Amino acid sequence: MKKNSSIDLKHLETFCRVAELKSFSKAGQELFLTQPTVSGHILSLEKSLSLQLFDRSGREVRLTRAGKIFLQYASRMLRLRQELMNVLYEFSQGIHGDLSIGASTIPGEYLLPKLLGEFKKEHPHLTISLKIGDTKEVIQWVLDDLIEFGFTGAKLNRPSLHYEKFAEDEIIPVGLSTHPLTKKKKVPLEEMMKHPWILREEGSGTQMVVDNALRKIGRTLKQFHVVVEMGSTSSVKEGVKAGLGFAFLSKRAVEDELKWGLLSKIGIEELNPILRPIYLVSHRGRTLSPMGLALIKFIKKTGCGSS
Repeated sequence: MKKNSSIDLKHLETFCRVAELKSFSKAGQELFLTQPTVSGHILSLEKSLSLQLFDRSGREVRLTRAGKIFLQYASRMLRLRQELMNVLYEFSQGIHGDLSIGASTIPGEYLLPKLLGEFKKEHPHLTISLKIGDTKEVIQWVLDDLIEFGFTGAKLNRPSLHYEKFAEDEIIPVGLSTHPLTKKKKVPLEEMMKHPWILREEGSGTQMVVDNALRKIGRTLKQFHVVVEMGSTSSVKEGVKAGLGFAFLSKRAVEDELKWGLLSKIGIEELNPILRPIYLVSHRGRTLSPMGLALIKFIKKTGCGSS
């Protein structure tokens, strides 16, 4: 690498978007740039660094080892630039600017939308970007500095992260209300395991919490008769409603279906209530922006996360 290399922040932004989307063309669409312009930005970066940042041999653009290291610092530089602009905005006019946060499915789809709507009424000039993924994805976004903080349904052991309880959720086994087992007060676990089940994909906080609860009584989800794995809480819920099988779902996610009598909670012997905290996760080594701190303060003040 050249000692006195200069780096254009626009090139950094392009690099980070390509790394996130794994595509030059998709990055161009999001940044309103042509693909040749995107390629030019990346080539300029690679030339100034005398390093190759992407492996372009396959269908999907992948980061090289040097690219992965560069991404950590590039993301941090862009975050610092945004923090600077936000602080200056706040100093001159109050809370303005952009705030990027992330959430796993349950907080992202069932808790945060209402909270963010109320927060925006107080701060109309603030632009909030909410990225939704599974727990592992949200935690990785925090580590990569792609979001300021996130909300997850489980913890992953990372020394650089700070977790704080934001709300509590209950995971319940549910099935179609017309199924005979929903009429029983309690069903033996061994019997339930033989029936068809729908699971979330690996990386889901719901799946991690349920598996931990089952391990305490000597069982795992792998021992269930799993007929399909799905990528979202909504798709699992629709699968249950279509009669594909039973599922462990957040009580928050099926409140309406339980109220309308479409789905019913199944009582399972040997299985204690599965309660899980929902966490606010942030990076220990980074200072939160004024907007981020204001949102966290608002959430704590409203107490909206409690069951």
